[in-house]
Amino acid sequence: VEQRLKVAYLGPAGTFSHMAARKAFGLAVDYVEVSTIPAVFDAVERGHATYGVVPIENSSEGGVTFTLDSLLTHELLIRSELVLDVTQCLVGISEDLSLIERVYSHPQALAQCRGWLARNLPKAQLVVATSTSMAAREASSDPTSAAIASSLAAELNGLKVLREGIQDEAINATRFVVVGTTDAPPTGHDKTTLAFSTPDERGALLKVLSIFHDEGINLSRIESRPSRSVLWEYVFFADLAGHCGDPSVARAIARLRESCNMTKVLGSYPRSDGRT
Repeated sequence: VEQRLKVAYLGPAGTFSHMAARKAFGLAVDYVEVSTIPAVFDAVERGHATYGVVPIENSSEGGVTFTLDSLLTHELLIRSELVLDVTQCLVGISEDLSLIERVYSHPQALAQCRGWLARNLPKAQLVVATSTSMAAREASSDPTSAAIASSLAAELNGLKVLREGIQDEAINATRFVVVGTTDAPPTGHDKTTLAFSTPDERGALLKVLSIFHDEGINLSRIESRPSRSVLWEYVFFADLAGHCGDPSVARAIARLRESCNMTKVLGSYPRSDGRT
């Protein structure tokens, strides 16, 4: 008997990760709700799910650290990407904002709305939750609390949308990736994500960047994260045009492995150029 596909996501139901997962896979799969981004990776590695959906980058706040760190410490690969427009809502029981003493949300959502919160709820305590849906759940039993979450999370938790579109940037989108145990096949319109760390010496990063220039490869993103293994050492994450099976990309990766302390390919996958 053919088993239905299982897809893990950061829950509870109603998170933007849940919305992205449904956008990527539709309704003909079984969804596995987990409580943290690292737990999404664990679910796929342990075989409890075939794929996982996680946020990797926000248009205003940059990389999602839990996802970047998990890509380094797990052996899963990115198989595809999608971009989701994110409309942050203030949701709660009471429509009187003067009664709100606490605002719950995920750190990324709080950061995306910090200006609005400072102007409109300057005295409210900001409380970190594991997800936007969990924040809505916390706010559903207390009229002096509110949450920053999606309108879907408000509906699922019986809350009112008090204010809509409270993110500081009018254009607010999050890039999500699907992770699995294997690479996606090349399509001719691909992207590769990789991580590398350079020796602590003058010109080390320039030498690495020159490899991509020599091979005619365009880098669309590069950012650094502290290494978890060596004090004051940094890991660079980069997105580049092409598939790791392309000759130029394969040559560049081989040269990186000769020059860097660490090089890890995090996946090659079809490139998404627009919002979905």
